[in-house]
Order: sequence, then structure tokens, then C-alpha cells
Amino acid sequence: MFLVALDMSIITTAIPTITARFHSEGQMGWYGSAFFLCLASFQSFWGKAYKYFPIKIAFLTAIGVFELGSLVAALSPNSPALIIGRAIQGIGGAGVTGGCYTVLAFITRPKNLQAVFGLTSGVFSLSSVLGPILSGMPPHSRVAHATLKELPFLFDIPGIALTVCALVYLVLVLEDGGVTKPWNSKYCIGLLIGFSLIVILLIVLEWKQGEGAMIVPRIIKRRTVLVLALFNLTAQGSGFARIYNLPIYFQAAQGQSPSESGIRTLPTVLTTSIFSFAGSLAIGKVGYYQPFLMLGSMFVTIGSAMIYTLEPNSGSGKYIGYQVLASIGSGLIIQLKVIVAQAISKRVDMSVTVGSVLFFQFIGGTVGVAASTNIMNNVLISSLPADGRISASDVLSAGSTGLAKMFPNPADLKIVVSAYMKGLKAAWIWSIALAGVSFLVSLAAERKSVRLDHVKKRTEKKAAEEAATA
Repeated sequence: MFLVALDMSIITTAIPTITARFHSEGQMGWYGSAFFLCLASFQSFWGKAYKYFPIKIAFLTAIGVFELGSLVAALSPNSPALIIGRAIQGIGGAGVTGGCYTVLAFITRPKNLQAVFGLTSGVFSLSSVLGPILSGMPPHSRVAHATLKELPFLFDIPGIALTVCALVYLVLVLEDGGVTKPWNSKYCIGLLIGFSLIVILLIVLEWKQGEGAMIVPRIIKRRTVLVLALFNLTAQGSGFARIYNLPIYFQAAQGQSPSESGIRTLPTVLTTSIFSFAGSLAIGKVGYYQPFLMLGSMFVTIGSAMIYTLEPNSGSGKYIGYQVLASIGSGLIIQLKVIVAQAISKRVDMSVTVGSVLFFQFIGGTVGVAASTNIMNNVLISSLPADGRISASDVLSAGSTGLAKMFPNPADLKIVVSAYMKGLKAAWIWSIALAGVSFLVSLAAERKSVRLDHVKKRTEKKAAEEAATA
């Protein structure tokens, strides 16, 4: 869990250095999106694997795939190899994240589950926000009655393939639209049309698949699961759009090195870790999860709005305080969705339900990062002088760490930094908007307790009512 969460953000501060080394400015968005794309698309696959095959074998297989991807990424000689490695990491990481929660649910006593999840959430949040700093510097399962011929449908391979295709189309258009290709070009229009058609086909396929679907209609139609899924989609998109752009702000606007920019995100690391652990324990005591969703998303929205006000000369009090404010909210909600999803699920549906919630969480990460990168680059390019004396290609190729070297003239450097700030602020508006939507989604959450004794009482009451009417 620590390594998978670490890989979600470990590449953020290293992206400028990677693009400069590989001369791959046009592919920088893929370094994060390839990981999230596969992390989201294969959640259902691994959820079904844990349901129909021995948990130990499925979990070790997921770890093996993740480690293979890590090896490919570490030894990559060029940009395409790095992207492929990140994609393989995402495939394995999808199985590791869902597997950790599934294994814990089976080996932990119910009364200790919230505390154990609290520790897990602390590890997850610590490693996911520690990435920028480091980059700068049960044994038997339910028996499966499925033949090899049925496996593609059991795991909904067609649904996974369509999801991957749809996300690739979307990331491609967000990578190139307005940056290397005009939005009204045949290339961008074709990708958008293709994305829309694939999404429609995917929805129809999932609906007809029923229990064999990647996202099981019976489960996603439950109000709590649907709210958690939509909340995950928007909150995760907002969080990663913010985290991915903070190191760029420190490097491009304040002239810091990758390692120093990573150190300046320490407030995010510490605050998120502390409040994720505290939030997990609190939900175990209080039981009612809606107030945590509302409070967490409110803090994230306010903190993100304050980060938007940062300027190149902003002092440490501001960039530390604003990170703390947003990270209090992130910590409160970062693992809450999974805790609630497990608490409301039947044991047989637990891995599939958690997989569905995580699917939307990582879709949010994919779209959040890709869209924020596109917004920043589009606004950055449009903010450069129209006379052409400062080339957009020179700015993008320099990366956020090489601006002073590429533009030694102080007047030109000031113009470029100003353009970068406009791009960053536009990307942060995207983060604020997603956080605001997540708050609105939290208002639709059911006002029910997920505390163990409360759930038990509701279950017994429902069983008694059904017996009385029978």
C-alpha cells in the first residue's frame, strides 16, 4: 500500500527533469495519467479476482505485476518505455490497493477494524503526499465455478478494454488540445467523438452484463455507493490537480530546485497523515460519516481557494498555512470512502464494492491531472507575448526548472514567470471547482451510522420486519 500510494505522486517534482532528459515535453501529462488510467480501469478486474480466486494468490500476483512495472519504469531508456512502465505499475497497483483492504477485512476482528483502517489510511496518505519529496531527492477462498471460456466475461474484459480506450482517447485530447493541436482540428474532434461513442457503448455493455459487469448495476445503484463514487471522482480529481501543480509553482514561480520544492510540500505530508488517522478513528467512534464528508470537502475547497491566491513572492506563512488548510480536509476524507463502502457491504460483495468506489477515485485522478495539465499549458501559451519573441516551444522545453537558464534576460524571465502563474491559477480554479462539487455531492449522503453496533441493530431490525411480513 505504501509503495502504490507513493507512486501516485512520486513523479510530480521529477517531471521537469524527465522531460528535459528525454526531450518529451509533449508527453509529460502521460507520466501521471498512464498510472491512474490503469489504476482505475483494472479495479473491477482485481475485485473479481479476490472474489473468485484464492486471496493470497491474487494478492501476490498483483504485487508481482506492480514490481514488474516499477522495474520497467526504473530502467526505461526513453519516454515511451517510462509510460509503459507506469501503466504496468497502475495495473498491479489496482490489485494491491483493493487487496490490502480485502485482506484486512478478512483477518481483522470487527471491533478492531476501524483502528486498523486508521493505521492503513495514515500509511496511504503519508506515502501519497511524500512522493514529491522523495522524487525531488485470507488463505483459502470461495471456490470459483468458472471455466476458461467464461473468464473473459466473469472479469468483464470487454468492459476493461473499453474503459482503457475511452481514457486513452480523453488523455490524448487533453494532452494535445490547444497545445500541439488546435481544438477545432480533425484530430481533437475525432478523439472527442470517439471518446463519447466508447463511453455510450461502455454504459450499454455494463447495464446488460448485470452481475458480470465491471461496475455491477445492483451495487452502484445503492445511494451510499453512488454518492461515495461521485465524491471520490471529484475529491480525488481536485486533490491530485492541486498536489501535481504545487511543485511546479515552487520551481517555476519561486525558482526552487526539485528537492527544495519537495521539501516545501511537507505541510501537506504531515497534516494529511495526522488527520487521516484521526478521521478514521473518529468515524469508528461517531459512526455518522456524512459530517466528515461535508467538513473535509469544505476544508479542501477553502484551502484550494487560498492556494489560488499565491504569488511568486508569497512567503512561507502563506504557502504553509494554505497547504495545512487544504490537507486537513484531504486527511479527513482520504480513506473514509473505503471505510464506509466496506461497512455497508455484505461480505461476498465487499471486494467488488470497494473496487467500484476505487474505480471512480482513480478515474478522478486520471482526469484531474490530465485536465489540469492541459488548462495550465493552454493558459501559459496564450499568456506569452504575441510578437513571438518568446517561443512557446522554448518555454515548454525548458520545463519549470530551466526557465532562468533558457531566459537569462530578467525582463523575459519575468514575462515567462507571469505566464506560468496565470497557467497555474487557471489549473487551481479547476481544482477549486472539483472540490466545490464534492461538497455538493456530500449533501446527498445518507444520514446513517456505519458504526458496527449501529449496523448490527439496523440489520436485526430489518430481518425482524421481513419475518413479520412473511
